[in-house]
Amino acid sequence: MSWWLRALWAAAVGLVVITLGLTFVRLLQMPVELAFDTELRARLNSDLYPHLSNASGLIEVLAIVVAVALSAGERRTNRFRLTFLAVVLVAAAFVLWLAVVHPVNGAFSAWASQSVPGDWQRWHLRWAQGHIGGAVLLSGALILLLIALTGPRRIAGPRQAAPRGT
Repeated sequence: MSWWLRALWAAAVGLVVITLGLTFVRLLQMPVELAFDTELRARLNSDLYPHLSNASGLIEVLAIVVAVALSAGERRTNRFRLTFLAVVLVAAAFVLWLAVVHPVNGAFSAWASQSVPGDWQRWHLRWAQGHIGGAVLLSGALILLLIALTGPRRIAGPRQAAPRGT
């Protein structure tokens, strides 16, 4: 295996691990956040979380790009299918974040401490569900990458025609 393919493997696994960690830590903080008063919640939503979302979003996009490059690098090997499926799962996690979590983040950041709606816990549940789904998808991607990486690597030969029946 070439040095650049080894670098892609290291980067892909590393970026998926970081993305999964950032997603999972949000789930760990959820029970504590539910006890926050509205003023603290509004302050965190306007000051801290937008920066965290920007950084984690960039890392997740990098994970997708590197995983695509890795899958392309493995396209003629038996590892291609697993790496391609990992790309699909990482991309699906990002789409889920865009569709479910990002709109909630936008609503959270717009609320001032006096205007946090009474049903904010419903919004928080949607936010948590998006992160749970993302964690499941990213866990699957990481498992697929590790299975592909630790398995034997074989270059796929040309396909042979099936023998003709008589």
